[in-house]
Amino acid sequence: MSKPAIVVLGALGIIALAIVLGAFALRNKGSRPSPIEEHETVAATPPAPRFDAATVNPTPPSPPAPSLVAPPKHRLATGRDAGTGLSEASLMAKLHDLAASDPPLSLQLAREAVARFPDSPNAPEFEWNVVKALANMERYKEAREEARIMVNKYPGNDFAADVDRHLLHHPPNPPNIPEPE
Repeated sequence: MSKPAIVVLGALGIIALAIVLGAFALRNKGSRPSPIEEHETVAATPPAPRFDAATVNPTPPSPPAPSLVAPPKHRLATGRDAGTGLSEASLMAKLHDLAASDPPLSLQLAREAVARFPDSPNAPEFEWNVVKALANMERYKEAREEARIMVNKYPGNDFAADVDRHLLHHPPNPPNIPEPE
């Protein structure tokens, strides 16, 4: 392309851009009444009637509007009373949410769940969470002891088989994980 053609195309592009921006500016300006029209409109409205407070019965207050603010969410308790009062399903949900992110709290919640719901169908999973939390805290000796108890208590259970495979009769692990004693 020749230099004069490039200049002409550039000029046409600038003109097109100016037209588009001008159209947007006019569109946003809209039709506003002139200050004189506003003044006349205000003057044309009749004044509000005056009432004597003694003759008018006061209206009862209207009921409060529904709140647009959400109620506060319950926070996860930490410390000694972390799982106190939580239902079995709530404890399980907390343990699933925590996963390996907070092993000490997972251990505390799982032990409480085992103590509170020993005959539950979820008891093997609660005990599995105890073993998993101990392993995540690198307390392997305690984790293996808990795993042995769990395997004896829940023979044939999938969670018991999992801890048996990983802690008691596991295949070779990376060098940073100690072998069972």
